[in-house]
Amino acid sequence: MASNLQENVLQDQTIMNNQSTESCSSLGVEETPKEEIRTLKSLLQESLRKRYEDTLKAPDEIPLKMYVSSRTHLDGQIVHEMRELERPYNEDIKDENVINYDDLLKPRSSTGGRIRRIMMRGISGCGKTTAVRKFVSDWAHGRTHQHIDFVFPLHLCELNILHDKKLSLIEHLDLLFPKLLKPETLEGSQILFIWDGLGEFRFTLKFKRTKTCTDPVTPVSVGCMLVNLLKGNLLPSAQILVTSRLKDAGLIPPEYIQRVVELHGLDDLQWEELIRSEVRDQNVAARAIVHVKSSRSLYIMRSLPFFCQMASTVLEELFSNCCNTDPPLTLTEMFTHFLLIQMKRHVEKSAKSSTEEILKLGELAWHMLEKNTLTFMEKDQKETNTDPLLPVKLSEDWPMFFRKQHLMGLGKMYRFTHPCVQEFLAALYVAVHYEPSKGNVMSFTLAEKAKMLLSPTDVPPDMHRRAVDRALRSKTGQLDIFLLFLLGICAGPSNKLLSCFFQNTSLRVRTEDVVKNILQKIKAKPLFEISVNLSRCLEELDVALPVVQNRGPVEFQMDEDVHVTPSEWSHIATTLLTSEDSSLTFDVSKYAKVDEAIMRLLPVIKISRVLRLDEATDLSWALIASALRSPANRIREINIEKNALSYINLSVLSVGMSSPNCKVEALSLQGIETLESCKILAAALCSSSCRLQELDLRRCYWSSEDQALQLLSEAFRHPNFKVTVLRLEIKHETASALFSAFQENPSHLRKLELSLFLRLTLGLQQLFSLLADPCFKLETLRIAHPCYDK
Repeated sequence: MASNLQENVLQDQTIMNNQSTESCSSLGVEETPKEEIRTLKSLLQESLRKRYEDTLKAPDEIPLKMYVSSRTHLDGQIVHEMRELERPYNEDIKDENVINYDDLLKPRSSTGGRIRRIMMRGISGCGKTTAVRKFVSDWAHGRTHQHIDFVFPLHLCELNILHDKKLSLIEHLDLLFPKLLKPETLEGSQILFIWDGLGEFRFTLKFKRTKTCTDPVTPVSVGCMLVNLLKGNLLPSAQILVTSRLKDAGLIPPEYIQRVVELHGLDDLQWEELIRSEVRDQNVAARAIVHVKSSRSLYIMRSLPFFCQMASTVLEELFSNCCNTDPPLTLTEMFTHFLLIQMKRHVEKSAKSSTEEILKLGELAWHMLEKNTLTFMEKDQKETNTDPLLPVKLSEDWPMFFRKQHLMGLGKMYRFTHPCVQEFLAALYVAVHYEPSKGNVMSFTLAEKAKMLLSPTDVPPDMHRRAVDRALRSKTGQLDIFLLFLLGICAGPSNKLLSCFFQNTSLRVRTEDVVKNILQKIKAKPLFEISVNLSRCLEELDVALPVVQNRGPVEFQMDEDVHVTPSEWSHIATTLLTSEDSSLTFDVSKYAKVDEAIMRLLPVIKISRVLRLDEATDLSWALIASALRSPANRIREINIEKNALSYINLSVLSVGMSSPNCKVEALSLQGIETLESCKILAAALCSSSCRLQELDLRRCYWSSEDQALQLLSEAFRHPNFKVTVLRLEIKHETASALFSAFQENPSHLRKLELSLFLRLTLGLQQLFSLLADPCFKLETLRIAHPCYDK
């Protein structure tokens, strides 16, 4: 579908050229500038409708959930995209920060200034380009943003071909939309530039050393033009929307971005719906959904549409055809099965073996990965001595992996469909060619060369050690997923499945050696980001993971009595997910490793009705908060025992409780230590989205009970407080504030249980008088007085 769009760009431009020439000749002097703009706007809209008609069949169903981010700048931070996928709770992105794309260009408030420059960012494949297509399609069809006269969408990778040319802004636009605009038309129009794929522009944007350009007819370099548009020197009234991967967002300084929004892909309802729409047999679809949930490696990828489509293809093939092959539990296995399915279809179509072509595709993938780019251009063909006809043939034979794009009639460009596709094929190529090339397929560092000179040998250094070292040297995690795939191919379950690629070479990698080396690296460099990625590599090998603390220095603990492998966790998850128990209770005390249990069984927690906690860490609370924020969660009751409260992070939990997706109706707390916790709880109870019906605070111990009850009383009198069953324990003469709150908000409470540890004669008299109030609908009152029982 996307390839059809790219194929038709030149044809669209020719049609538009003819139409604009005809329209301009008919304009004459009779049309006013406004009428001329309206005519040209109609021409542009018609061109864009044709260009995007095949890409969006059901635009209203495309996920466009965006969040205004408080992380306005990420420069200087190491952003590992796989780690971003795993973030159980994003403290900067909250439900109230959701923004409709219709409001994307609007000021923050009625008194706020005009928003000129917006960045839309997210990990690869989360939906940025899809959001752009819908935005453009809706404008072209006259549905939204009609105050804008001209929308110019552009993939920044297309400008790479012009890096050595100097053109004016008008000339640039003329390449995309021939003979549409004149300079005076630009100056008097409302214009939106959409630049898709900031990181795919290969040349640095030099904001400090770029000369100023204010004239749209002055020829300048591409970088100079982009910088001057962002600075407002060129067309200062024009608005600019830039899309970027998280790791590339720092390429534009923060002072040139006024609004940042983030996309997080599909939510828990959408990814399941996508799989159901991709798989024909709904019984197979249901089984596929359970399988993805059962494996953490697969489950954390669920928000990416391309992964869901790939998983649908693989699992439908395996489950529908009663294959004897075990379904994939790791990311490497999933990509391996997908590759083998595509190779099988290719053989059926052409009756030719495809291993050689796949390795050639892998060679291109590896060369481009080393250059940190998804795209392959004519310039790259010369640098790598690639046959010019090779990318043409590969794009025709393997469109699921590699596609052709036209570049404004100036040349051709090829790109991998997703970074993970490129990284998997690159890993396969390196694994196959490592020993035959004596390790030269991975360029040697000076240190490695010196070591080889001092200790000459015919056997190349261990591939897995060099790959781990190389990945750790990358500051942006550029080779993280490549490493994961490489180790999964060489030492994981995928090795046997890919035997057709290793018929003429040996692959001598022992899983034990890989595991030992990774654990040594983790202990030597106890940084959380590094440790998480290396732990993911262990998971690809189906090895029980060490316990990793989520804050501060990393510590490792291996319980000698309990070694649960990822595949065993998957079996536990599958059993619970298919139990069909509508009253499922998830009790954390049943598991020795709490963090890992919650992490591995998070899909089970989401479908549980009751959640019981007696031990938890910050990571556990973040995971639980993410479950409460999921639109698919079924949690109705949470019981937090005393042990858990010594580690409680109520500030995180309250965000989950305040989410519109939270369905918790009963909450029981034990042993809270601090007044701060009481403030957080009171704020959560006042949330407009709080659905709590039953609250049990009988076993809470406040450090300052009078202040705690005062805070709770403020929450109880709040109009959003709609609890019907309340259980409290009172030790001080502070009940009057509590009963006053009931008097101000009397209509919801139906059952009240009080444990009194002092004689509260005045307070009880106040309560009894409240019972006579017809607005006070209390049906059950229970008062326990332990002091009297002694």
